[in-house]
Amino acid sequence: MLQNIIRGQLLEPTERKIVGRFSFPVTTAQDVASAMKFARFQQAEPLDKVLRVLSKIGRDASWIGDEDLKVQAELSGSPIKHMRNSIQAVNHWLANIEEYVKRNGTLKEIGDADQRKTVLLDRNGMLCQGGLTTMFILAGDEISIAPWNIAQALLAGTKAVVKPSRIEPLSAFLFTKALIAEGVQPPALLYISRDSDEEQCFVGTLIKQTQQSVMYGEDNTVNTICQPFGFRAEHKYLAYLTGRSGAVVYPDADVNLAAEMIIRGACDDRGNRCNSTKKVFVARQLAKDMELAMVREADKLVRGEPTDEATDIGRNDPQARVFAQQWASSAQVFYDKDMFLMSVPQTAPVLKEELPYPSVAVCYYDEGQDPVELMNNSVSNTYLGAAVAVSVFTRSLDQFNLASSRMHCCKTLLNLPSTAYDFWTAHQRWHLFTELMRKVEIVVAT
Repeated sequence: MLQNIIRGQLLEPTERKIVGRFSFPVTTAQDVASAMKFARFQQAEPLDKVLRVLSKIGRDASWIGDEDLKVQAELSGSPIKHMRNSIQAVNHWLANIEEYVKRNGTLKEIGDADQRKTVLLDRNGMLCQGGLTTMFILAGDEISIAPWNIAQALLAGTKAVVKPSRIEPLSAFLFTKALIAEGVQPPALLYISRDSDEEQCFVGTLIKQTQQSVMYGEDNTVNTICQPFGFRAEHKYLAYLTGRSGAVVYPDADVNLAAEMIIRGACDDRGNRCNSTKKVFVARQLAKDMELAMVREADKLVRGEPTDEATDIGRNDPQARVFAQQWASSAQVFYDKDMFLMSVPQTAPVLKEELPYPSVAVCYYDEGQDPVELMNNSVSNTYLGAAVAVSVFTRSLDQFNLASSRMHCCKTLLNLPSTAYDFWTAHQRWHLFTELMRKVEIVVAT
């Protein structure tokens, strides 16, 4: 039974909505007003306390249990094996949270003996501070998104209201309860389904009354949320859009390894992540071997109930398959079971799309052609203008480094799936942690 949480208090709703095994509170205008008032006046928790508590929660690794994951798997269709790996990764990040923060700058104690506090200075000696009211709009079924965002808000001292994903509503609630149990005042948590005009207005109200927003979702989803408000110079929003992630396979690549990693990148969480592999640019001389290897790896995937520990794919959305099938109809499909593998020409529009289904468009390039240029062309004139993650398959580190230096993407990975878990790299820090803060220049007379 889920509940809204404001000021660290679990609120009992006057009305509930049942979806599967979940009972959602129906959020009211009063809930929204209370959450916004709390966000405006909420005091940031001391950074040293936040570090201590987050690290303890990660080490204990008990804030969410296996039965919780099974319930969530039934709702979303995401394989429980994938969710376990995701939770394990985010707990490891939490357990080592101080090391993560130190990669962003320097922790320093300031003040006298009676009023000492820990602050973060960036590499240039700027003082990093929170204080900006922020609306978090979470979407999708990635179970680690909620704890990752909530922890980042606490680290940044950001005063926040969080709308959990309606597809993955559980982790936000359980992680927030764990923070309360450890004596930390968490951001306000409001379940807003946006199924009605009134609830859609709630989201708009919270965006208008905060100073910045963090949004997750498909391009159209984010556009629908933002478009009614137009441009507001005083409001900043960080949009995590569809990722258009993919891979580049060079002629010297280990074909079998590349195929294994590409299929994994395509099917992790049923292809629903922003870093899911959606397109691959492959040297033409590898075409036959690559297609055979990809089919072989796809056939190895275990199909079954999402709660089964052996399941690799889980339950796909039937509507998503229909959508993907429309795009596949104009391609040369060489695998069609519960994922699509298709070869397409370099001009194929699907290379610029983000299909919400496990599918890979394979595009071949000839000798003398530049696969990095082809990858960059595939993200031109898109919302982000870059891919979130690109896997590069080659035996040459120099080739990888050269490709990475020219790739329009947030992150490149050498001989790894695009979905490899990572809460540590500069990609993660630049795109949320440091973005949530404002900075104060410290000038001392000498």
